[in-house]
Amino acid sequence: MNELLLVDDLRVDFAERGALTNRPIRGVSLALAPGEVLGIVGETGCGKSLTGLAVLGLLPEGAKPTGRIVLDGVDQPLGHPSPARGDVVSIVFQNPGTAFNPVFTLGRQMRDVVARHRSIGRRAAIEHIMHYLEQVGLPDPARVYRSYPHELSGGMLQRAMIAMALLCEPKLLILDEPTTALDVTIAKQILDLVLSLRDRFGFGVLLITHNLGVVREVCDRIAVLYAGRVVESGPTEAVLAAPTHPYTIGLLGALPARRSPGEPLDAIPGAVPGNLLGISGCAFAERCPRAIDRCRTVDPLLEPVAPLHEVACILAGER
Repeated sequence: MNELLLVDDLRVDFAERGALTNRPIRGVSLALAPGEVLGIVGETGCGKSLTGLAVLGLLPEGAKPTGRIVLDGVDQPLGHPSPARGDVVSIVFQNPGTAFNPVFTLGRQMRDVVARHRSIGRRAAIEHIMHYLEQVGLPDPARVYRSYPHELSGGMLQRAMIAMALLCEPKLLILDEPTTALDVTIAKQILDLVLSLRDRFGFGVLLITHNLGVVREVCDRIAVLYAGRVVESGPTEAVLAAPTHPYTIGLLGALPARRSPGEPLDAIPGAVPGNLLGISGCAFAERCPRAIDRCRTVDPLLEPVAPLHEVACILAGER
């Protein structure tokens, strides 16, 4: 694969007063090709958003990343804001209502982005911003440009956030649960918009989500994260048609579409471990209905189960 993004054995530790307190990312490895849509899926607390922030170099204070992140062929400095932000990679945050600064107009905030990354005058910057506000389907770009965040609906704000992320024409767009705060109809419009823009401009997309329906609709490949590690990855249709890791099977079993009205949903018992220090063996073992004693002592690695389809489970061959 000709990688636009390569993440190799990414680990993120948190320390306080020199003492290690948590390791929420425990060796994530993934790759994304130009123009590809890769979905990262898992429950809250599995490390999805933290992985995206690590790519940008925007980890919270106290985080100590190790491993390797390569963007467009260039190794990125770990633990510092990536110099590739804007020109190579941009992000659309989960809630645009809080991502935008409420005391400045959208136009002012977008001009700041252009001024940081492009040496053009004010008039050219405004024309550039208007072009991208039109590209994301906003009906009155001039009004949006003059508006404060609270004056726009959630769907309009998300479109404006996508426009701002595209101002520097990045090669990779990270979408951190972009439809969570939107109703179903608007969410569908946003996803269709992202795919249309991807086809038009050719950027790759790293989609962070907990919604397997969204993954099925828009992603070329999927990486399932659990407890800070990829437990299953492969082409979307292959993984969803024949899930192999018990966690992936559990996520699919909890989908309402797989049950008749009134029929109870399958649920995964327990919760994602809050602190991953000291875990031995498979982190999912305590919640897994198929776990055996060896699962609690053997730390499984990703192994191929089909072409391009990998699973980290010692029981994978017994399914």
